[in-house]
Amino acid sequence: MLDRTYKGDRKHEGTDIMPFVNKRDYFPVVSMTDGIVTSVGWLELGGYRVGITSPGGAYFYYAHLSSYAGIKEGDPISAGDVIGFMGDTGYSKREGTTGKFPVHLHLGIYIYKDGKEISVNPYAALKYVENRKIKAYSDR
Repeated sequence: MLDRTYKGDRKHEGTDIMPFVNKRDYFPVVSMTDGIVTSVGWLELGGYRVGITSPGGAYFYYAHLSSYAGIKEGDPISAGDVIGFMGDTGYSKREGTTGKFPVHLHLGIYIYKDGKEISVNPYAALKYVENRKIKAYSDR
């Protein structure tokens, strides 16, 4: 994982997935896990985001979305369900801010160990999916 910091006081936890077309609302974002939607809404740095808690307690964080796929907190989710679309939202206290960086998905995975939240790099799981050419959604 890169040791990038923003505002000098935080690490970049997770992986940024850059699409080959820099167009918001074009690429669907699918859940990597079964679980429950535990957070939906705006965050200053993450923009529009979705958080899903897996049956095992891991928290999957999908950020910088341009829109959601009709989900709300408390909804059950299955791996492969579309939860939103890639965007460029965030880096502002003003909800809806876009255009401060290229369209992408920031994916983070967090687990609890010994009572502490730990960031897990999702890169290996993403490479597994890519190498097996697993198709996680239907073409629109």
